Amino acid sequence: MNSIHVKEQEVRVAPPPQDETPRPLQEGEVLRPLRVCVINPRYEPSFWGYDYALPMQPGDKRCWMVTGALPALAALAPAHCTVEVIDENIEPIDFDDLDRFDIIGLTGMVIQSARMHELLVKLRDVGATIVVGGPYISVAESQFIDLCDVRFIGEAEETWPQFLNAYARGEDYPDRYEQAEKTNMETVPPPRYDVIKSPRYGMATLQFSRGCPFLCEFCDIITIFGRRPRMKTVAQMLAEFDAIHAAGFQMCFLVDDNFIGNKVKAKELLRALIDWQEKHDYAVKLTTAASINLADDAEMIELMVAANFSQVFIGVESPRKSSLAEIQKIQNVRGDSQLDKLWRVRDGGLVTQAGFIVGFDNDDELIFDEQFEFIQEAGVAVASCAILMPIPTTPLYDRLKAEGRLDYSDSEVIYHPKNMSRETLKEGYADLMRRLYAPEAYFERLFRGYSRPGYRARRNQHLATSKKKPGAVRRLANFALGLNQARKLAVELWKFDALRRVGGAYANIWRKHNRPLGKDRLRFTSFVRQCEQHWHLHRIANAKRKDIIGAVIPGGVLELELDMRTSARSRAAA
Repeated sequence: MNSIHVKEQEVRVAPPPQDETPRPLQEGEVLRPLRVCVINPRYEPSFWGYDYALPMQPGDKRCWMVTGALPALAALAPAHCTVEVIDENIEPIDFDDLDRFDIIGLTGMVIQSARMHELLVKLRDVGATIVVGGPYISVAESQFIDLCDVRFIGEAEETWPQFLNAYARGEDYPDRYEQAEKTNMETVPPPRYDVIKSPRYGMATLQFSRGCPFLCEFCDIITIFGRRPRMKTVAQMLAEFDAIHAAGFQMCFLVDDNFIGNKVKAKELLRALIDWQEKHDYAVKLTTAASINLADDAEMIELMVAANFSQVFIGVESPRKSSLAEIQKIQNVRGDSQLDKLWRVRDGGLVTQAGFIVGFDNDDELIFDEQFEFIQEAGVAVASCAILMPIPTTPLYDRLKAEGRLDYSDSEVIYHPKNMSRETLKEGYADLMRRLYAPEAYFERLFRGYSRPGYRARRNQHLATSKKKPGAVRRLANFALGLNQARKLAVELWKFDALRRVGGAYANIWRKHNRPLGKDRLRFTSFVRQCEQHWHLHRIANAKRKDIIGAVIPGGVLELELDMRTSARSRAAA
């Protein structure tokens, strides 16, 4: 999936020379105590944020997913640092209280770009040293040179503690840090979920590996993290699962670039994770992202289901073989069809979410209908679609630049497509999103996947071994919970004058698709939650595109199609 674009002159920043190797902490050395604050700016509503569904969820959920940089940076700080985290998505920033910190760190993705700049302007009046890291600054570094004291580019497992130690010693430190070598994942400490206000989030995030072995032309994962997957040990991961379980999380997204990038190591983790789940009564439901060749490994799918994975995100990109060949997505064209592969994953017991792109050189105006028909036939309810965006550092970006096809005059499509106009591409994309998230189309896909006998049999088999059958009191409580969520949903639909149109569609879908499944039907509360999820996606799909994902910032316009791999990168970079 595509994620961002940045004008070329905003990307290339040469690192200043650093003559001295950072001095490691000496045994018995006592450093000045530091008070450190790490801030995650608020997001604008986005496809994966479920912003419009959260208010209807039980409890006071304010953000769908923990930004993994927060607990990771807290864990990386040396012992002389007291670290507090502020996530603006769950609590406001008290600027009058920030003067008590020695260092204030700001992280963020491109979707947070406008708010990052606003915060940095406000932080000028705070007496702390201001530092910035994360995915956004890593591709648009020059925009921050006059807004902060220190910049961290890319991975920061080594550079972040180096800076904190130098600061505590009173030594001179550079205003720019970038690791010379990629992080050895076996040295990464477990994230500190004790500093996170876990009840305010819907899902935890952990990371097993970084990197991907494939060569997709549009993807910046291999240019940032490399083609050789780097993994944590099984012992590290089990400690991290202990941490999120202790924090009370019941769902976790493994934000790996490609969870099966190293299949041998992935299976080792899964076997250990099965034992962990059994000991903890299958307390944590899991999801992740994987390449489509997962379908060719029945053992991997079986292990994932046994380890309590319920969903997997797969980058499909296009139903056209010519477009897949163009971008060197060879794993998608090998063997049988993508449809067959997706159905094997589903029948193995995993719900499939998927990413799609329009605007390849081999795409013409017919691609929008082809994408819609493929997604409907594949039964992929949650389909993340985006217009192709050339990301700096990728082969796609370099190729389009060499061909003279980059053009920033249109902030939504920054290149000239080959077989359609930019306006046609934008209009076709917007119409595709509206069609995909019409209630009837969405639930047709959902039930096409859910009603498959192979999927239901595998899930029922897993549930029989992993969950105790709820008693009458628990069933009644669940039903009451569903009624309350249905009430909240009805109020939301009424506020947007959609109660008759969308709410009526939900009622018809229950009668047409769900009730005929008999004992295998979705229970009332589960169905209501699916309706809440759909309502969020429906609102995103029908919003003006710039209202949701655009952000005008000094020096240029940047935009983000927030997908699973962008999320992975954002949670990996400090």
